[in-house]
Amino acid sequence: MTAVARHMAKVPQSRAYYEKKRAEGKKHNQAVRALGRHLVRVMWAMFREDRD
Repeated sequence: MTAVARHMAKVPQSRAYYEKKRAEGKKHNQAVRALGRHLVRVMWAMFREDRD
């Protein structure tokens, strides 16, 4: 299981993002990649702004 899939199983907001992408017509792998990119953007913003 990938880290993104594990995260999606534990965090409701991530699951909602995945479901939103699926509703947009993305295939499973495309939605998982989109979620991964989203999480990287969030982590980068936290790093850049020195936030927890």
